[in-house]
Amino acid sequence: MQHLSAIGVIGGYGAVGSAVVRRLHRAGVHSLLVAGRAADRAESLVASLPEGGPEVGVRAVDLTDPDSLDHFAAECRLVVNCAGPSYRVLDTVARAALRNGADYVDAAGDDPVHNLLSADGGAERWAVAERVAVLSAGALPGLSSLLPRALAARATGAVALHAYVGGVAPLTPAAAGDVLLARGPEHGTPAATWQDGRLRERALEPRRQVRLDAFPAPVDAFPFLSTEAIRLARATGIGQVRWYTVFGGGRLAEELAMAWALDSTETAELIAAADEDVRRHGAWYGQEFHLWDGVTDGPPAARLVLRAADSYELSGFLAATAALRVLRGGIAPGVHYAADVLDPLEVVEDLAAEEAVELRAF
Repeated sequence: MQHLSAIGVIGGYGAVGSAVVRRLHRAGVHSLLVAGRAADRAESLVASLPEGGPEVGVRAVDLTDPDSLDHFAAECRLVVNCAGPSYRVLDTVARAALRNGADYVDAAGDDPVHNLLSADGGAERWAVAERVAVLSAGALPGLSSLLPRALAARATGAVALHAYVGGVAPLTPAAAGDVLLARGPEHGTPAATWQDGRLRERALEPRRQVRLDAFPAPVDAFPFLSTEAIRLARATGIGQVRWYTVFGGGRLAEELAMAWALDSTETAELIAAADEDVRRHGAWYGQEFHLWDGVTDGPPAARLVLRAADSYELSGFLAATAALRVLRGGIAPGVHYAADVLDPLEVVEDLAAEEAVELRAF
């Protein structure tokens, strides 16, 4: 059966993809196709969905087989990519979507995919085809830029932002691959800060055993100025941005540092380290933002605190939100980052209504 108006979710039975499928199924706006190499896992997810709602089908798709990917994309009105590692998938799925006349949402992607899609007039090809590509529609990057933008939108003159993002969570193989590969200038700069409109290297030190409302225990915070943080600074005009990656357990941070030092791409030890941290400390995830308005002296004028059980559901929330916005025609053709085309205040309002999320502003 052809589902020419379907929403196809690649990697739809994974941690993020299953969250996307469940949300889009509840929304009930289009039929769904759950796709990936493991058709049996897709069938198990479909069997677990509530009765009623839109039709849901299963497709076996191999991202390394262009014909397989093209046949799938040709059935879709919109393709949502939740497959990973993102930095190996890169623009493979996006280009299949464009070839077959479908819009595209990526729960990850970020600069590497944006650069590939925009190179040599690529962004114009999306606009001429009247197709939309939305990248970085996850917890990080994605919500990590939208939440501080919501804070800045309520300020009269935001001048400084400090961000703390992370926690303790098990790693899926795809997520572990992304963590290992998310380094280099396309991703960000360790120990850097954004100050007076430019990046300053070797400006910050790690913060040890910091107590923050987003996390249930003291955490270690490592400065890492991501490319997303720089885009945020430029979009809002905030002159100072300090961005920290948070680890609630020590084993993952240690194993990641070792893997980077050895230039390793093996994920097994990283996954084991994350599991050990979860056994010791439980699983939790948070994002906390401190904003100074007008002056940088004294305490922040506003804070926003997000707490959740894990980041995968948050990524599913934002990818589904972006998909529904595309389907409503609310995003212009072209290649975009989610934070640039979604309304931060609307996202915050919708996120606050999520049962599994605690979101507070001070």
